[in-house]
Amino acid sequence: MQKVSSVELLRFISSLMVLLWHYQLFYLPYNSFASSEIFYNDKTIQPFYEYLNLFFNYGNFGVDFFFLISGYVFAYVYLLEKKTTLGKEFFLNRFARLYPLHFLTLLLVLLIQLYSLNSFNTFLINTNNDFYHFILHLFFISGWGFEKGPSFNGPIWSVSIEIIIYFFFFFLFIKWKKNVLLKSTIIVFSLILIRKVVNLDFFEKELKFNIYILNCGILFFMGVIIHFLNKIIISRKIFLFLGSVLIVLSLSGNFKLFIFLPSVLIIFLCSENFINKYLRNLFNFLGNLTYGMYLWHFPVQITLITLMKSNNLNFELINTNFFFILYLSLVFTISILSYFYFEKILRKKLKFQY
Repeated sequence: MQKVSSVELLRFISSLMVLLWHYQLFYLPYNSFASSEIFYNDKTIQPFYEYLNLFFNYGNFGVDFFFLISGYVFAYVYLLEKKTTLGKEFFLNRFARLYPLHFLTLLLVLLIQLYSLNSFNTFLINTNNDFYHFILHLFFISGWGFEKGPSFNGPIWSVSIEIIIYFFFFFLFIKWKKNVLLKSTIIVFSLILIRKVVNLDFFEKELKFNIYILNCGILFFMGVIIHFLNKIIISRKIFLFLGSVLIVLSLSGNFKLFIFLPSVLIIFLCSENFINKYLRNLFNFLGNLTYGMYLWHFPVQITLITLMKSNNLNFELINTNFFFILYLSLVFTISILSYFYFEKILRKKLKFQY
């Protein structure tokens, strides 16, 4: 199945947002070996901040984009088929896509953290690295609310949340494909209403319910809705106008996340014809790297911290452009190697599709 190149580009940008957002983990209080916090005299000292400040300050929205993109891609892949996709095929695809790299990076982070504990008498960045949290990661439930804090390869929490939504998607949409647009709309408005009226502190503290599950559900099924709107609204000019209106509304007054993110996806989709003509291969290639970038950047970070500490290097090095470029280069390089020599091979053996 041909990929949607504009969505692959947005997926790559979202992953890059998270990488830059997490650059703060090199500093205090996350990195206990660092000599400074991000801000010094009310001014950030992160490299290239004047050019990348939007990514440094709002890169956490990259995860929300992932939720939205997942909904669009799932609708694109599974809801156009005339036959009903069997559960075995659906969940095997998800397993092939997500678990092998998760398991590999989990083991690698475990080894690095054990080395740090033995050498420096402390864990790096994430401190809840006990057997209990390892089991949560092993069963892909580290973001469901059972956790006591960040642990092991922390970024995987958002993927574990998506798995909950996958089950809803399968039973509500793949098993019964009728009225998909109506069901998606009802789900989105219902979850937004719950988010507005329910005491979220009670949900989190008493019920151990991660409220990001609500965010994930809202954005995922918004992605499904956008997929159908993309098919219904044939005119690209009208679709672009819709996206432009929504982005203006999202920025008017208080920032409205659940309007802003869909508007960006709509605008990207309007560029699909141009991208397919000139840049499809490049953007599809970048899209292939995103899961690797997302899971490899934390192991790269703690490896760099370990090497710096072991060799008594000055941690002021993290403020330099050289270190910043090194960090990104390592993540990109490892993600490329990971995709071609690990992920792609295992997905092929497990018959993964898109």
